[in-house]
Amino acid sequence: MTVVSSPTPAPTPAGAAGLLPERATAFLVGIVDDAEAVAPGSTSLADAIQTHRSHRHEPHGLVVGPLLAQVSRLAEVLDALDAHASSDPLDLVLIADTGLVEAAEARAVLLDDDRVELVGLEVALPRDSSMALAAHTTLDSLDFALPAAIELPRAAGWQEALGVIASDGAERVGFRAGGTGEFVPDHDLAEFVHAAVQRGASFKLTTGPGRALRHTDPASGTEHHGFLNVLAATAEALDGRGLEHLVAVIAERDPLPLLAILGDAEPRTVRARFTSFDSDSLGQTIEDMRTLGMLDLP
Repeated sequence: MTVVSSPTPAPTPAGAAGLLPERATAFLVGIVDDAEAVAPGSTSLADAIQTHRSHRHEPHGLVVGPLLAQVSRLAEVLDALDAHASSDPLDLVLIADTGLVEAAEARAVLLDDDRVELVGLEVALPRDSSMALAAHTTLDSLDFALPAAIELPRAAGWQEALGVIASDGAERVGFRAGGTGEFVPDHDLAEFVHAAVQRGASFKLTTGPGRALRHTDPASGTEHHGFLNVLAATAEALDGRGLEHLVAVIAERDPLPLLAILGDAEPRTVRARFTSFDSDSLGQTIEDMRTLGMLDLP
């Protein structure tokens, strides 16, 4: 009797790069902030909350962080919670799109609502002032007992503001890595990663890298950054590599060298700096993780 053996499955990119699944997944735990409800042309908050909860209950839910919602849409959040009761509190980050006074009022409304676990605040610095002064003023105004991400505009003085936030040590820095029809040059993103690591700042990317790799959108022709590129660039910055090297890492489109970089890096150390990124398409983000072999789950 002839026994026909099954063909050996081809290795995933992570496997080919020598990055074991358990180690790969350690780079991803809680890394994705759900921005479906805040993207241009977004779905209703009720639908976004339902989809978010569905993802959180799947095995891949370990990579999914909180849902983001603007303070100006608080009434919609409350209506959605009324319409779709759940025994699980909704992990929520408020975006202070109408100012810190209104954000404080929203926090007070949600404070005793056991349907919500308010886990953070995001606020953007204004462009039309001294960046360092604006950072100081914002830090002094953050009396929320909530961790905050302070988004830096891509304007003159952002490095000084980053230094102020890093020296304070209590809050993260936010950086817009792109958006609808917008592309941040590789050098600018690499410069931000380099500066954040040098100053010991923790950071998140508030828009941009919903896909794993640097790519071109075939429909619009717009370039987009990848979260794998940023993870690898952060690891290389922590290893003392210079700015031009980081630019090349940010621009790389082949996953193998990026995964190989992570194979030599410590997940906890990298994630202490690059804490999360926004995605307005969780399904696509998670599919990229699986395709790379970074998310070895049922």
